[in-house]
Amino acid sequence: MESKPKKTKGTASRVLSVFLRLAALTCGAIVLGLLARAFYLIDNAGVIEPNGRLVFTAVVASLTIIGSIAFMPPMAYAFWFFPVDFLFFAAWLTAYCLLQTLTGTNSCEADWFNNYWGYYWGRWYWVGPVGVDVQWTGCSAWRTVLAFSFVAFIVYLLSGILGLYWALEYGRLKNRGRSTLRSGRGPKTEKRGSNGVIDNSVATPAGHTASTTATTAGPGATTAPPAATAVPASDAAAHV
Repeated sequence: MESKPKKTKGTASRVLSVFLRLAALTCGAIVLGLLARAFYLIDNAGVIEPNGRLVFTAVVASLTIIGSIAFMPPMAYAFWFFPVDFLFFAAWLTAYCLLQTLTGTNSCEADWFNNYWGYYWGRWYWVGPVGVDVQWTGCSAWRTVLAFSFVAFIVYLLSGILGLYWALEYGRLKNRGRSTLRSGRGPKTEKRGSNGVIDNSVATPAGHTASTTATTAGPGATTAPPAATAVPASDAAAHV
């Protein structure tokens, strides 16, 4: 009879994991691409260095691309690295908050957008100094950076929860924790008496000692006969 192929554990979890990795890769690539374009235009304007918050977001996006590709295969190791997903979740949440506070609720009408992002994105430095009307130049690009930064930390939150679920359900993480808590036995000790008998005792959690006696296999070693049981005087008199 032909043996049936074994089903892979957590098939749905593996498929969902690949989808989340693809989503994270997409978010990281889009954000990094837009920020790289902004850095190029800012460098052409002769600015010494770009905004630090943009640099931080670009670093997080770069690491996201590397991590997404590394954990893309639906293998068990990708789920065991769920703490890394929570770290990426915290990093993207921080990046989104830092970017959002630059413009606030005004978005493309904020002073920072007019004097920095829109100014350099539209190359308005060829027209005049900072303060000219940029006419919402680069607004769609800025909103895209904010949107995909928001999506990225949601994706990594879901990925971390999925990895934790897989570790508990299929990776036997729960059983390992329970077995560690239940195993309260101490180390096994061996004591050799004067007659060559080995006494193996194991300390139990209640403080009692369960001992087993074994004789050595060496030549001349004998097993001591069991001690005679004392008979009460009343029973002895009854047999007389």
